Amino acid sequence: MSEPTKNEAEFFVKPSLPRNVLFSVTCVLFGAYLVHLAHEGRTDVLPAYIVALLMTAGSVVLLSSHFPNASYLRLTAEGFEVREHFKSRYFQWHDVGQFVARRGFIGTRVEFVHRDSGTGEPLEQSLPVGYAIPASTLLQTMNEWRDRHGGIS
Repeated sequence: MSEPTKNEAEFFVKPSLPRNVLFSVTCVLFGAYLVHLAHEGRTDVLPAYIVALLMTAGSVVLLSSHFPNASYLRLTAEGFEVREHFKSRYFQWHDVGQFVARRGFIGTRVEFVHRDSGTGEPLEQSLPVGYAIPASTLLQTMNEWRDRHGGIS
């Protein structure tokens, strides 16, 4: 994915398919291994099947983020939209503070503070992990767009 240029009206970032396929395959293989252990008598059958079912269902949900228009991050001159599994949140640049990186268990998150439109109180938010660009590039891109289009200090 290329870096956005100053002349672009919109910029899209989608979830990383290789990352999500890797996590999904790992979940399914772990579930299959638990079922194998249960059939060998090395663990209880019912819990093994329940965990395998949950791991497989989780992998399906993870891969469903790649359905058309299911999940993305869209930047425009007015603000940005975070869409996860067909549910969108929209933030205007003038309500958003500086973007910062926070290291987590699964990866680096990009976090920000925005003013709540109803109460005016500052709320901490984070962007989803697992986009198709590195977190450092995402952080830089978000701050550039925010600075260019009038975020709060």
